Amino acid sequence: MLTFWVWNITERHPRTDDSTARANVVGIAPRVRGQIVKLNVRDNQAVAAGDVLFEIDPDDYDLSLQKTKAALATLDQQIEVARSQDAQLKFQVKAAEAGVEQAKAELKQAGDTLERLQPLLSDGFAKADDVDRAATAKQVAAAALAAQEQRLHQAQTALSELATLTAQRAGAVAAVDLAALELSYCKVLAPFPGRVISLNISVGAYASAGIPVFSLLDTRKWYVMANFREAEVRHMAPGTEAIVYLSSAPKRQFRGKVQGIGWAVVPEGETDLPFGGVPYVKRELNWVRVAQRFPVRIEVENPDANLFRMGASAVAIINGPPRD
Repeated sequence: MLTFWVWNITERHPRTDDSTARANVVGIAPRVRGQIVKLNVRDNQAVAAGDVLFEIDPDDYDLSLQKTKAALATLDQQIEVARSQDAQLKFQVKAAEAGVEQAKAELKQAGDTLERLQPLLSDGFAKADDVDRAATAKQVAAAALAAQEQRLHQAQTALSELATLTAQRAGAVAAVDLAALELSYCKVLAPFPGRVISLNISVGAYASAGIPVFSLLDTRKWYVMANFREAEVRHMAPGTEAIVYLSSAPKRQFRGKVQGIGWAVVPEGETDLPFGGVPYVKRELNWVRVAQRFPVRIEVENPDANLFRMGASAVAIINGPPRD
């Protein structure tokens, strides 16, 4: 009877010392490239959210910002000049349109005159000089029309310059904003409170955009990855209460709850799975067929920032059913 009672307790409240404390780790990578001119942190140092971790030489980005600002100022000046000339240009367009209409009328009149005179030449009712003058007048009228059309085109082009310059302004403003944003990226800030880890650089090192310089341990939330036998996970579900002990502080008890249960581990001998894509949990005995263990993630509700360390050994005990 006692044996059954002990087995029941062990079965419904499984425990494992195959557990480690974990926290999320983020690589701190700059969004712009350049030489590091200031390094404000040390390895393992605690930082607050928003602290400046390091700075990249801002000179190139400051020059780029000044260049885009100058281009925007030049464009604004051109827009003002075009706007001041807008009324005059509209008048010129109207005048040129009127000139084109007049030239068309004169060309038509000259053409009509020539058509009337040409049949009369063979009958002797018109002189050759009159026909030549009419033909010349038609050519002059055609040239005048071409000149007026060119004048109208030039006036319309000058008038459209204001619209073109105005349309270009949005792109120039965006270029200034982008340059200012890139300049701000020269100061790399801590995205959350944590601890600096894997810091192995000095001032003068060259940082590349998108490549981590060091890592930051997120100390806001801690969890324990506990590997339980496959027969034990059926007594667990998200929300199940748990108790966690750290090997470094065995008398301290920490509350937790199951966040999730692993649905995949690498089977022994499998080589066709993506590297790092599936967790690997080693079996206890390689020469005996033993139950597979599955990782159970337990979120710690009351972690002690002075005790929890990434990778610290822990003991996890399933304490009760899921909470309501």
